[in-house]
Amino acid sequence: MAKTDRLDKGAVLQRDRETYAIVPHIAGGICTPEVLRKIADVAEKYGAKVIKATGAQRLAIVGLKEEDLDNVWKDLGMDPAAAVGMCVRSVKFCPGTTFCRLAQQDAVGMGLKLDEMYHGYSLPAKFKIGVSGCPNCCADSWVRDIGLIGTKKGWKVVVGGNSGSKPRIAHLLAEGLNDDEAIELVKKVIDKFKEYQKSQRIGKLINDIGIDRFKKEIGLSVAEQIAEKIDTSRINEKALYNIGYGLYIVGSVKDGNINAQIANTVFQVTAEPPTVAVSINKDNLTHEYIKESGVFSISILAQETPLHFIANFGFNSGRDKNKFESVEYRQGKTGAPIILENTIAFIEARVIEEMSVGTHTIFVGQVESADVLRAGTPMSYAYYHQVKRGTEPKTAPTFRKEEPKVATKGDLYQCQVCGYIYDPSEGDPDGGIEPGTPFEAIPDDWVCPVCGASKKDFKKIS
Repeated sequence: MAKTDRLDKGAVLQRDRETYAIVPHIAGGICTPEVLRKIADVAEKYGAKVIKATGAQRLAIVGLKEEDLDNVWKDLGMDPAAAVGMCVRSVKFCPGTTFCRLAQQDAVGMGLKLDEMYHGYSLPAKFKIGVSGCPNCCADSWVRDIGLIGTKKGWKVVVGGNSGSKPRIAHLLAEGLNDDEAIELVKKVIDKFKEYQKSQRIGKLINDIGIDRFKKEIGLSVAEQIAEKIDTSRINEKALYNIGYGLYIVGSVKDGNINAQIANTVFQVTAEPPTVAVSINKDNLTHEYIKESGVFSISILAQETPLHFIANFGFNSGRDKNKFESVEYRQGKTGAPIILENTIAFIEARVIEEMSVGTHTIFVGQVESADVLRAGTPMSYAYYHQVKRGTEPKTAPTFRKEEPKVATKGDLYQCQVCGYIYDPSEGDPDGGIEPGTPFEAIPDDWVCPVCGASKKDFKKIS
């Protein structure tokens, strides 16, 4: 009979299909020299092939014979630990305030408490817990079934993350919790998950039923969490970022010359015949070209498109610069340019109607050609703002003047080309500038992360 994992003995069958590995339970990887010596002595006594430090802060003894498993555990003086199976496998935690100077909460104390409560606890699917003492998240809390993250205001609790072949980032459940509140919330999550008795990770369950419903089922009022944030006395223009805009390069041609610009207002009007519309500022050169030729192209940008590439088409005028000088492109059947770099798909259209709307014209075009260039995720307007931290030029249909920022550490400097504001408390990590770096200390060859303007193009605003 073929051998299998021996869950009753906490043993995992190895690649050779003959020997086993066990993982003695060491909460958080914290142990004494005595325990380490015992593990080494037992491994040597029973001819283990290797001792392996695992990603879950444990020590695996690898290459044991099946007939030796009982004696191995007896010599270790331990009960078989939960290496695999449908249970809480491990509680991973960082050094926390016990050891680490960066920690904001006691990750060791919290981790040991949760380990005592839940290690080996039977559940419908495997379950991992991570406890990080600060937002640096050294215990991978955002990719754990339950994660705790220490902040100055208390614990942040997240749920439903996992790594693996289909990584999933956890959902935020609550924040600003003290130790007792955080433990009580973890208990509610695990109790509710156990009720479902369905063999799937909790993240998949939440995807199926929705995070808001899951919150309700564990007693968290979604309305109470959101209501205090709602202010109907003003127009918060950032709410408009969540409309389904994307980020595109719209191009056209005139008298054999081509031009293109960034646009975020592109939408399909009809399916039969396929018709699309774009909104272009009347002062832009691309508007002049479309008006004259009656054709336009749309290059749909990928989510990973670098900011300097976007800036080339969004913060420069074709009247002053050849935007295509170092860009790969080809002209389509209409003559309009199709961008080949950072583009996942393109559309060409011929104008059939136009509508003047204040500073902009909406051009409606019947599709002449369209194709997918590569697989990928298109960049959304929300992603551009929230992740890329991008801004829009004043000629964009969605341009809005931002409320003045207040410096939290040091002076603010604003790019005079695109409006990007350098905040020393945030730095520019993508550009190699660590948070906390004053503007004066930035190297002279640093450039604006949005439009590529030089450091000398920045002006102090606070």
